[in-house]
Formats: sequence, structure tokens, C-alpha cells
Amino acid sequence: MSSQFVVDNQGVGMYPTLTMKVDTTANKDFSQADLDANLTACIIAANNTVGMGSAGDKLFGKVVAVSSEEDANGIPATCTVQATGVARFKYNTGAAPLLNQMVEVDGAGKVRQASAIADIPAGGHKHRGQVIAKDTTNETVDVFLG
Repeated sequence: MSSQFVVDNQGVGMYPTLTMKVDTTANKDFSQADLDANLTACIIAANNTVGMGSAGDKLFGKVVAVSSEEDANGIPATCTVQATGVARFKYNTGAAPLLNQMVEVDGAGKVRQASAIADIPAGGHKHRGQVIAKDTTNETVDVFLG
């Protein structure tokens, strides 16, 4: 029997959100254009600073807004990050995540299925975020950040 209700958990549990600085490294910052293109997957790049990172880096959260205050290069000074709850991300089509698997960043604002690791490093588990839903039409996954 078909239900009249659609299950959509995006954004559930996202508050409180964090105010962070934006990484100013070339091609690792976030802009409003990135957010408009749903390129929002971020890592911790420095003290209270997020960026896009490199392929295989540990996902921290989702950038949901950038400040209108910009530096001389047009990079926003701060951003708002969702670090908990359920977040929707574009996924890297070359490494589409599977349900119930963990994800990592692709280094360009999307996520991909986490690569295998032989052991857990001294700093803790490398991966974060479990895939709870996948939309192959829109190339998005809903990820439980914890």
C-alpha cells in the first residue's frame, strides 16, 4: 500500500549550528555560488576554520550559509556550518555512496563513499557520516552526521 507521506529527514537535528571562518586556500574556500550549486561538504582546515579539503579527507559538516563580509579576494569571512543531524550532499558520481556506509569529502564540495582503511589511526576513526537515503536522480545522499 502506498503512503501519502514522503519521508524527508533533511535538516533534522541541525541546530545549534556553528560559526566558522572560511579557508582562504585557493579552490578550498566556500562562496555563495558553491552553496547555490550544492557544493557544501566541509572539513576542519584550521582553528575554527572550514574548507573543501582534499579527496579522502574526513567530513565535518555542511556549509549552509556564507557571510556577506568578504576579503580582498572575494572570499567570505565566515560561514554557518551544520555539524549535527541529517544533511543532504551532492555525491561524486565516480564514487556514489551506498546506503548504510560512511562518507568522506571529494575535495570539491561533494561527498563520496569512504575508502577502506586497514586500521583506525591514533587520532580516531577517519570517517564520519552514515548514508541513510540516496537519490540517484538528483545525485544526492542524506547523511546522518551524528
